[in-house]
Amino acid sequence: MNERQVAVAWVQRAVVVAHGHYRAALRFSKLQFWLGVPTVLLAAIVGTSVFATMQTNPDLLWRIAVGIMSIAAAVLSALQSFCNYNDRAEKHRTAGARYNAIGRELEQLLAQNSDWSSLTEIRRRIDALAEESPHIPESVHQEMKKLPVESLWKE
Repeated sequence: MNERQVAVAWVQRAVVVAHGHYRAALRFSKLQFWLGVPTVLLAAIVGTSVFATMQTNPDLLWRIAVGIMSIAAAVLSALQSFCNYNDRAEKHRTAGARYNAIGRELEQLLAQNSDWSSLTEIRRRIDALAEESPHIPESVHQEMKKLPVESLWKE
């Protein structure tokens, strides 16, 4: 493989990995949303119900329902904190942006098509980025395998 072929392979890989990180970020953002909305709704219902029933003595069934909703809100809130989907999504977005930046740098190098001396430094940066980036979930990896590279980047 010559330097140009190496640069082409790396830019294709960078584009696919960036896409994978963006897909993972989207997935974690959706999970945060679908965990957060019920948490907020249940907490609001419980808070309103407790406030509304302070002056009355509600049925046992109503108290049980409010108790169950209160427990559900607490569990969902704990899951939201434990899973930390917002932070995970942001780390994937950042990794995707950094892989895209490396891809653009490689594209610029390919356009110049003369001085390949920066390839070693770019490889070091790719290696460092791979080490510090969050792991892409297996389900996203499966999506990435189906994705034709040509649809993301063409020389």
